[in-house]
Amino acid sequence: MARISPLKVRVFETCRLRFRYQYVDKDAGRVKPRLRPADTAGSLVHRVLCDFYSKVPANQRSHDRLLDMFNDGWAALTPNYHRIAGVEKHYEASLHQLNNFSTKFDIDAQPFMVEPYFQEEIAPGLTLFGRLDRLDENPEGTLHIIDYKTGTQPEEIDPKQLMFYALLVEAKLHRSVTKASFWYLDDGSVWTTDFSDDDKRRAREELIATVAEMDAAHDFPPTIAPHCAYCPFLKVCEFHKEIAEVRAREGW
Repeated sequence: MARISPLKVRVFETCRLRFRYQYVDKDAGRVKPRLRPADTAGSLVHRVLCDFYSKVPANQRSHDRLLDMFNDGWAALTPNYHRIAGVEKHYEASLHQLNNFSTKFDIDAQPFMVEPYFQEEIAPGLTLFGRLDRLDENPEGTLHIIDYKTGTQPEEIDPKQLMFYALLVEAKLHRSVTKASFWYLDDGSVWTTDFSDDDKRRAREELIATVAEMDAAHDFPPTIAPHCAYCPFLKVCEFHKEIAEVRAREGW
């Protein structure tokens, strides 16, 4: 039985070589990812927002409480992390993101679920799994997927990952998902899309086809593009020099 996550599909469709590093070579113990300091800061922001909504009663939430929780989490990071050159800029960026959150979003909200993990068979022989940032309930009783992004809104947005999460939520909870949003914490902007039954049917068909393609893949060529700058395998990538040349030429 195939066991797949929306992230695994996104990696496969973004860069086949990263897919090989992350899901083929990594399983064989040959390649290890290298997290960036920004990844640790971003994970902390997500954890703080999860704890803020799941552990702090609405009548005790405040801007200061949110920032205090972040500062406590930051102080608890390892001494090695604190010694990384330039780590202060990630601290300032994270504070900026949480300041934006507390002023532009409802800190008194009552999410339906916070960071739920689901694993369900959504087609014969195909299990989908993943963890969502947040589920809200719409006034009419349907569900709304919310994904926090510790960055600014890109020019092009691919909602496919959110659609796969919608399939997962519906399979697990037997509740209709009609909306999904990216919340960009750097500037407080929101991107939202509505899901129809036809949208979800097409997403299911595409997911099944992609998994079949994934299983049959033998060649893993690189896709050199701005996403390379954020790849956890950049330092070990066999196309590192070519990436550096394209990055210098195109300015990303």
